[in-house]
This record gives sequence, C-alpha cells and structure tokens, in this order.
Amino acid sequence: MATALIDLNPRQKQRLARRGKKQGKSPSHEVSKAVDFYLTVPPATHKELTMVRAANQATDRMIKNLDQTIAHVDRVLQERRKSRK
Repeated sequence: MATALIDLNPRQKQRLARRGKKQGKSPSHEVSKAVDFYLTVPPATHKELTMVRAANQATDRMIKNLDQTIAHVDRVLQERRKSRK
C-alpha cells in the first residue's frame, strides 16, 4: 500500500480519529475507505454530491439557529414565569 500526505483541519482530524475509534480502525484506514468510495462515484455525480453537501451545511445552520431560538424562547418564558410570582 502506498502512503500519502494529506492536510486536515483540526476538526477533521478529531472527527476522523473519533470515527476510527468507534469502528476499531485507524484514521488512515478510514481515509482509505473514504477515497475508495469517492473513486467509485461517477464524475457526473460529483456535482450532485456537492449540492447535497451544500444542502447538509444549510440544514446544519438552520438547526443551529432553531436551537438558539428555542433556547431564547425558553429564557423569555422562564423570566415571565418568575415575574408573575
């Protein structure tokens, strides 16, 4: 097997290590599996995958905003309940 040097940001490295640990595999093995999967996808599908990735990121942002909104509403309701007493 050949080796390759890849650049990962700290979050990617952490997530990769966590995933490998859960699977009982090394981070290198997880990267190798991901590359194998990537290479099986036809080039025309890459555009679709890019759109799916963008949709996932948008969904993550929406969920984060909704979580913040829910937390804010909870705080406001708690303050109102306290002021009624």
